[in-house]
Amino acid sequence: MNTKNNMLIIKGEIKTSEVISCQYNQDTHKWDVKFKNGKLYAYTYSNVEWLKTPESLNPNLYRLSRERRPFFNVTAIYVFKGECEYWHICFGDGSERDYRRDDLTIEKSVLSQKQAMSVLAYIKQIAQVSNLRNEETGENLLTKQYEKVNFVGENIVLAKYLNPALLQKGKDKKECGFVPIFPFGCNNSQYKAVKNAMESQISIIQGPPGTGKTQTILNIIANILMQDKTVQIVSNNNAATENVYEKLSSPRYNLGFIAATLGKSDNRKSFVANQNINYPDFTAWKTEDDLTKLQQQIAEQSTQLKFVFDKKEKLACLKQELSGLITELEYFRQYIEESDVDTELIKLSRKLSSEDWMTLWQESQLISEKEKTMGFIFKIKALIRYGIISWNFYKQDIAKIIITFQAMYYCAKQAELSDEIAEIESYLDNVDQKLLDNLCDGSMKLLKNKLAGRYGENDHRRIFSEDDLKKEPYSFCKSIQLY
Repeated sequence: MNTKNNMLIIKGEIKTSEVISCQYNQDTHKWDVKFKNGKLYAYTYSNVEWLKTPESLNPNLYRLSRERRPFFNVTAIYVFKGECEYWHICFGDGSERDYRRDDLTIEKSVLSQKQAMSVLAYIKQIAQVSNLRNEETGENLLTKQYEKVNFVGENIVLAKYLNPALLQKGKDKKECGFVPIFPFGCNNSQYKAVKNAMESQISIIQGPPGTGKTQTILNIIANILMQDKTVQIVSNNNAATENVYEKLSSPRYNLGFIAATLGKSDNRKSFVANQNINYPDFTAWKTEDDLTKLQQQIAEQSTQLKFVFDKKEKLACLKQELSGLITELEYFRQYIEESDVDTELIKLSRKLSSEDWMTLWQESQLISEKEKTMGFIFKIKALIRYGIISWNFYKQDIAKIIITFQAMYYCAKQAELSDEIAEIESYLDNVDQKLLDNLCDGSMKLLKNKLAGRYGENDHRRIFSEDDLKKEPYSFCKSIQLY
């Protein structure tokens, strides 16, 4: 049976490669299937699914893997569609294999799109004028790397630049609501930066020296390690990457064993020459705490800390707004005195908000552009909706009525801001002052327990040669998570 044009599913299992022939018997109303082992079986109609006329795909535009094991040297792909989707894959060594679509991890290249190819060609041209060059040979590094690009999966960052429409598509799949851990401490801006970085494919964090960018990077690394992933840190100079490595390697954290300082040739040679065969003593790293409860506790602390940070940020904004309002109100009171306005004339049956006074202010301002006095409809509306019960108030000039509404707005707004500030300050006074310290300690305990579980079963570290870095990247990444 031609496996490139036929897919035979018997009782839910792919049997194409085992079958010589398959014929439907009109007399028995069954499928007569002859296998390569010489045996002949009859199957009921519903137990056999025979798929034909597959769709042929360009193997250069797809990267396939199964159970995190990538396929190499794929020469042809045939897709059969029935009740399920099945893929027939041919390899360069002449072998052929069949898979259910659901059992494969399939990544498609965006370079099948004309727009993506055009943008990539433009980026390659821009790279030619870059000053980023090999210090030893003077070779243009960007040009060299871009020339190697022949596949760009939809899920990687470059694809978003080549086809910006994928950014919107990615937002639907974004892991919103991520609750990060912070073993290295944080402030409000760092919390936001880490959370955004973990929820987004592209994240830009900037700030002058001393604002905690390295601390933020360390926390991002920790959250990635908790997902059993590897991290690559790159920079246009060694100082930035060395700073991260030094913090991890410090006696306070003792996490340098997870990292390899690579990059230029001298760094790689130094790493290979100075590898330590021993792991840290993981005895104290393994926690006896209930991990589920610990993770839940850290998540609750992290969420509460974010709420506290938001409250502090809100408090600062409110105080700034109140300060500006008080300054503005001082000048306005002078204006009231000069305008000979008596704000005591207005009588109310209930307390109004600053928003109510702003609405009255705006409506009366519009009326003053056409009328010299307040009409009966406005007075009835003000009585019913806002509780203004003093009719004599409207006998004064309309300009003084507007000034009164302005004055009442300022007073109400000042009172509202003061009340809100007092409420937030009261909340912050009652917050556990050790909340951040407890979150950091719990996060570090969780991170170290994770690393102890990953590396603690090994007696010693594997020592890699320079050739191993190229020839055995997967083994290297299992041993080193940060490079």
